[in-house]
Formats: sequence, C-alpha cells, structure tokens
Amino acid sequence: MADGRSRIRAAYVLTAPTRAAARAKARDMVVEQTAEVPAKCIPQRLWRTVVGAIERVEPVGSSRWRIDCTFEPGIVGDSVPQLFNLLFGNISMLQGIRLVDLDLPALPGLPGPAYGIPGLRQICGVPRGPLLCAASKPIGLSARQLARICHAFASGGAHIVKDDHGLANQPAAPFRERVARCQEAVEQANAKTGGRTAYFPNLSRGLVTLFEDLEYVRSLGCRGVLLSPLLVGPDAVRHIAAGGTVAVLSHPTFTGTLVQPGHGIAPDVLFGTLFRMIGSDGVIYPNAGGRFPFSLKSCLAINQRLRQPLDGTRPAFPVPGGGVDVAHVPALLRRYGPDTMFLVGSSLYAQRDLATATARLVDTMRKYDHA
Repeated sequence: MADGRSRIRAAYVLTAPTRAAARAKARDMVVEQTAEVPAKCIPQRLWRTVVGAIERVEPVGSSRWRIDCTFEPGIVGDSVPQLFNLLFGNISMLQGIRLVDLDLPALPGLPGPAYGIPGLRQICGVPRGPLLCAASKPIGLSARQLARICHAFASGGAHIVKDDHGLANQPAAPFRERVARCQEAVEQANAKTGGRTAYFPNLSRGLVTLFEDLEYVRSLGCRGVLLSPLLVGPDAVRHIAAGGTVAVLSHPTFTGTLVQPGHGIAPDVLFGTLFRMIGSDGVIYPNAGGRFPFSLKSCLAINQRLRQPLDGTRPAFPVPGGGVDVAHVPALLRRYGPDTMFLVGSSLYAQRDLATATARLVDTMRKYDHA
C-alpha cells in the first residue's frame, strides 16, 4: 500500500443525522466509488488496496460532516476519465455529497498545463502584469463581422481574443471560414500596431472533427484554443494540452450542474485543481458580482489553487469573467493580483468604439499594475 503522501486525498461534506450515520454513509460512498459490490462480497485484500480508506469524520455544521478519504493512485492509473469517475462518479446521482478538497499525487495522466502563466505571458509578449481577454460574439454574425470585432479588440491591445463558447459551425459563420478570417484580422491588427494579440478559436464541433479542427487552426498560426471540458470531455482537453502545440483556455459552461452548495464539487476544486491538472493554461470562471452566483470567497480560492506551487506543475491563469465591468477592473486587480487574466465583454461592447474602449482598459490595467 502506498504511504499517505502518495495517495489521492479527497474530502467530502455529506449530510447525516449522527456521526455513526455519517461514517456508514461514508463507507457506502467509498465502496460505491471503487469496488461497487456489497461490502460483504469484497475480499479482504481489496479493502486494503482498492476501497478508499476513511481517515477522519468531523462535524462541520448541523447534520453535516467532513469525510477525509484516501485512495490508491493505481485505481486511476493514467486515465483522466477514471479520476473523475473515482472522485464523483456514481455518488453524483445521490444527494447531499460534495467534494470540497483534493490533493493529488503525481499521476502519469495529469502533467498539468503545458504553458501555464509563464507560457501565456510569452505568447502575448507581456512579462508582468494582468492580461486582458476579449470575446468575439454573438452567434448569428457572419464570419466577416466577427473578424471585424477581432480586429478591433486586437487594435486596442487586448492580449487574447477568444471565440464566444457558443460559436461552433453555424451557417452564419462556418467554422473554417470564421477561424481563417478572425486569425487574419488579428494578424493584420498586430502588423499595424506592433502588438502580439493571440486569437483562440473555440473547438466544439465534437470528437469526430476535434483533432482535425485542431490541426486546421494550428496551420493558420493560432497559438491557443478555447475548450469546454464538460462538453468535449476532460480527457480531450488533457490530450490536446499534452501535445503542447497550442495553449488551452478552458470555459466553465455546463459546470453549474456540479458546483452547487449542498451537492457536487466545490468551485475551487473543479476549476482550480481538476481543470488545471487536465492541462488548462487559463481557466475561465464566473466572477463574484457578475451574472452568476459565485462568492468572492470561492473566486479567491480558485485563484489560489490555480497559482499555488505544485511540484513539476506550472501555475495557470485565473480568468474571472461572466459580467466583469470595465469600471470594476482596477478594484479586481488590487484584489486578485497581477497574475490574473480578465475576461471583459459586455461592458466593452456597450461602448461605441471597441478599439478605443479596449485601449483605454489596457492602459488602465497597466497603470494600476505599476501603481
């Protein structure tokens, strides 16, 4: 059996009326996540090597208990799907169980970001300070119209211009035409301004075309892509990231099914640990005070997990979005620090001149970083 430091350590909060009931529920949980047969049918050696060990049961509120568990890494091997299955597989269909902490040993299938904060800074030519990410949208515009938006953002100095996560292969803007026009528009803006804005197209057409689309965007010179891990699959993200040919910006769509208060996965664990470890170089998450109900505490915890030192694992950029107002960026910069990429959309679109509004925001961010 591996020692505690080399085991997968996961903590859950579950609901139960008493400590004895909590321990019984925890035992059912670790059996369900591993052996998945009646406890009396599990050979003794599998209790030691397969079934998770319950290390501690502690009260954390009325009828709520924190359960600290450890699992053998061999259960996961080099399989990202199996890691997600182990941590929150069948138990996701129960009620009142939430994964709240996670400490992973070195796992062969989880090298983490290929670029991370240092690599994205190199791509954008910004050695220090915050980065600005802007999104081309909405669905329904033509490829030419989206390209003009990308050109405006790049002309204003946005460091990354990404596709909206809803852009796929719609008739108004077919995938190949859209990506070619948007990449060309960004390159033209860079040539005029001397900037190094990078365009990250969204890859969301599905598994059949995913790697074909990846090769296509690379052939055009795109340095990164936008991926939605819960749509394309965590292992698809890992596979693309492990190739090291493009940087990966991960989007949180569909994660609301998991990040619930009383059941699911804590936001900092999902975005800060799991999304980072599957290879995200930057992770978009809903910022506090925006369109989605995320707390400041959760946002700070996500930031901390994405940037915390881990042996051999690059830090990833936190990318708060989902309603970040231009007027609030200075305060957010003071709160989150310079190793942050801000995703700003609506408050730029609300201004008449996208390029001028973007340039003004980039200048404001630069001043606050040096203040």
